[in-house]
Amino acid sequence: MEKDSKTISGDTEVKTKDGFLLSEVQEGSSKSSRPTLAILGSGDYSRSLAERLVRSGFPVVVGSRDPDRNRRLFPQGAEVTTRHAAVSQADLVFVAVHRENYPDLQADREALADKILIDVSNSTKIRKGESNAEYLAKLFPASTVVKAFNVVSAWTLSSGLSGGSKEVFVSSDDHEARQTVMQLAKEMGFAPVDYGSLLASREIEAIPLRLLPSWHLALKMSFGAFVFLLLYTLYRGIVFKAIDGQPDIPFQHIPVHYCNRALAGTAITILSFVYFPGVLASFVQLYNGTKYRRFPGWLDKWLLARKQLGLLCLFVASIHACLSLLEFSPAYYGRHFDKTTVTADGGVVFGQMRWSGETFLLFGALAFFLMVVLGVSSIPSVTNAMNWREFTFVQGKLGWVVLLLATTHMVIYGVDIFVSPFLFVSYTIAGFQITLILPAILILLKVVTLLPCVSSRVNRIRRGWERKVPGREETPNDGCQGDEMTSL
Repeated sequence: MEKDSKTISGDTEVKTKDGFLLSEVQEGSSKSSRPTLAILGSGDYSRSLAERLVRSGFPVVVGSRDPDRNRRLFPQGAEVTTRHAAVSQADLVFVAVHRENYPDLQADREALADKILIDVSNSTKIRKGESNAEYLAKLFPASTVVKAFNVVSAWTLSSGLSGGSKEVFVSSDDHEARQTVMQLAKEMGFAPVDYGSLLASREIEAIPLRLLPSWHLALKMSFGAFVFLLLYTLYRGIVFKAIDGQPDIPFQHIPVHYCNRALAGTAITILSFVYFPGVLASFVQLYNGTKYRRFPGWLDKWLLARKQLGLLCLFVASIHACLSLLEFSPAYYGRHFDKTTVTADGGVVFGQMRWSGETFLLFGALAFFLMVVLGVSSIPSVTNAMNWREFTFVQGKLGWVVLLLATTHMVIYGVDIFVSPFLFVSYTIAGFQITLILPAILILLKVVTLLPCVSSRVNRIRRGWERKVPGREETPNDGCQGDEMTSL
């Protein structure tokens, strides 16, 4: 992919596509000896890009369909001229126009031949199949197309890199061109990431269009749990009473009281979602008799969503704690307070909180504040300051303590009315009872995995031992050679 030497700016001589950056820039050439970079397009992104390049010390020439009108919009130091004139002056060209305008550039096909074209475009929606960069490469086969800078916003470029991501993902079928653009990104103050061939441009172009991709499953599971529990709570507290013809339907309590009940159940349900896949993974490994076989796809995705589920659990629990403080009184939680009495002389003796109320609050507060510890330990800076054993202790053992405390908190809430007949008048079980089903199953499964006969087998498998099956030789392991086991 080399080409003959030619002069592109003053007396600067370029020998290869990457030579003009990888040699002159690294040697600390002055601004006047740096190669001229061209930008095709005069939109907002082009102006921000020109400003960033000028600040980085590169001569910049902008190719516009109407240079006279757009010249005043660009920073001083950037020359605005016609597209053909801009392309003729530079060896590296930023293509900052929309995909539908690519065919218009074919008028300068000959001038663009043997040049590096940096495609910075994005689409309005994730496109299946051919990417913008691949389409550009098809239109200009004599040029070398590099996908880069599309994940960097115009704001990041114009704000002096004070905000936004500093990573620039670079892909191209030409290794030298890819290294050239990566070096240019470094000179501009960014952190380039080599994504390989131009085929990877499909993934790079999808990055700005994805909204919290790692949170999708966690959000769906959490929202689904909340909606189910809210509807269930409203049925028992509002809908059934209306159907049954009972007077004084408490519609006014929906915004706080009934929503808070649903949030309480949602928090403990999400916390169960965090630790359920780990227990299921143990049983899958026991069933397979090896750790070298992939988990089912649904379980693999669930395992990867545990951090997001944990943070959502903390968020929901925080709202529940705040709402509980606002409404915690004998009017809402009468079972946890002694009755207020009036003495014979007219004095009022206010009922104090019972043991159930105090222990209910105690276990809830402990669960919440330990959950905050779990959330803080998930912060990257905190995680990096912990060794592996500390991190495992906090996220593993301490997390199970939080689950036990939260479950106990919920059990104490209804311990004195757990089998009271009035709970079942709506032909359904109480909300706190249905909330306890999932954590109870989870704790039971965890106890099974802690049994010596089970835990010893799980530990052996995780150290590399494999069960003997037809067609596969058993490979015992003493815990010191796990890395030497042969993967299936």
